[in-house]
Amino acid sequence: MATVMATVTATVMVQTVLEGKGGAPRGRRRLAVGDGQLRQARVVALLPVVLACAATSLHAENWTIVPSIAVSETLTDNVFLSSSSNKQGDLVTGITPSISVNGQGARANLRLDYGYTEQLYLREKSQRNHQNALNAVGTLEAIEDFFFIDATGRISQQYLSAFGAVSPSNANVDRNRTETSSYSLSPYLRGKLLGWADYRLRYQATTTSSQSNLAPGLNSYQWSGGLNGSTRWNHITWALDASSLKNDYEFGRDYDATRYDVTVAYRFNPQFQVSLLGGRESNDYVSLDQQTNFTRGVGFDWTPSTRTRLNAIVRNRFFGTGWDINFSHRRPRSMLTFRSSKDVSLQPQGVGNHGQGNNYDAFYAIIAATNPTFTPAQIGAQTAQLLVDRGIPADSTVVNGYLNDRPQVQNLQQLTAALMGSRNTVTFTATRSEQQGLSVINGLTDDYSTRDRILQVGYGIIWAHQLSGLSSLSLSFNQQRSSSFITSSPETTTTGGYLLLSTRITPKTSANIGARRVISTGVTSYTENALTGALSHSF
Repeated sequence: MATVMATVTATVMVQTVLEGKGGAPRGRRRLAVGDGQLRQARVVALLPVVLACAATSLHAENWTIVPSIAVSETLTDNVFLSSSSNKQGDLVTGITPSISVNGQGARANLRLDYGYTEQLYLREKSQRNHQNALNAVGTLEAIEDFFFIDATGRISQQYLSAFGAVSPSNANVDRNRTETSSYSLSPYLRGKLLGWADYRLRYQATTTSSQSNLAPGLNSYQWSGGLNGSTRWNHITWALDASSLKNDYEFGRDYDATRYDVTVAYRFNPQFQVSLLGGRESNDYVSLDQQTNFTRGVGFDWTPSTRTRLNAIVRNRFFGTGWDINFSHRRPRSMLTFRSSKDVSLQPQGVGNHGQGNNYDAFYAIIAATNPTFTPAQIGAQTAQLLVDRGIPADSTVVNGYLNDRPQVQNLQQLTAALMGSRNTVTFTATRSEQQGLSVINGLTDDYSTRDRILQVGYGIIWAHQLSGLSSLSLSFNQQRSSSFITSSPETTTTGGYLLLSTRITPKTSANIGARRVISTGVTSYTENALTGALSHSF
């Protein structure tokens, strides 16, 4: 009875948050800034409570709750990221209380990291710069082996324009950046149909909003389902998939899309499989009316060893040829991953990405391979400690993207490499992202109102050296460039160099000091030099 009550309570509470006080799932309602902040506060408060209560009712076996606090100091000569003639320095104090929750039970899991930062300015005392940061993922098995509920939440900083200022840190006052929140609730069913096929049926509601009036919110509602099974010939399998997606942007019109796909796969051997794909898609992305397009394509999955995998799908789409190619190769002390895709994108990847970062994923894979007896919790703890000890950020995103007001076609390539030695680690990330809007909205004068493609290219490298068992030194360099494909197009290039000395004072207390220099040229031009220091303690 407690399980059922927890499940119903969780569903009703999160549904209330997603749909608003009136409970209507769709509509042309426009939220005032105060309403959006109130809704965000409700979700921040409810999400961990709902998931934690539901997990507790299902007898979670292993819970870890770690509160912490960090104090940082930034002495910058350009707090507003202004041009050289208008530079203004300041001393910025950041205070960040945070909490990390990890729970794992027989039928419930929760990972939640939340922090609140208040930036205090010595000269510009009137500036208010407080920031939330949330990354939460929870799964509840409400009915054993049948009914499941996934819930996610993320609050992050996102950019409004591809050509605006790129901030060196959260201490800077950047008018091109806004706090963005995204929450989703996804109940789904899965099981076997008459003993011969696996089925799944999922509904997902997602709401995205920001604190800026320049960035429209987005509500998405998706139904998806599928069947997959084998045949009398063991090397032949099949799958049927269908989805219906409704996107409601706060400004402008709504967009609807449906897809139906059939896949037949033939496995030659345990290492190699090929697939044939066919289907139909219908949407109103490029027209006021629904347009239908028949799709067909091929795919393959090649796994020559446990260390190497390559899979790819290529098919014709309504915008041309779409694809998704993934490659990964692991050595005993290194990891290389590459992804290339072309598909429809609704918002930047950072808005709804609930992973812990590409550096985290790479070192997690290396540590897992070299320690086969470790549990996932032990691997995660060792990975997190490695990143902290060597001053490596969990996520080394070098192309930040920008908020959209309608669907875009994104052509994305990303390469990540990590090398872990006994005292040295090196990480490298390179990204190329090309985006083009699928429709034109008259009357706007921002990045979204042009048909021209926007290209963002960036790369970053981090070298970290272990000075002792407690201290390390890291040096990083990154660059991001935004441009267009037209003659005399606007362009902004931002380049930064960072030096950081990190040390552990006690097992639960760490500190770092650093220096940076950042140069931005083009549409947005500025230079910034800064000295930083931070002290953090977990309880």
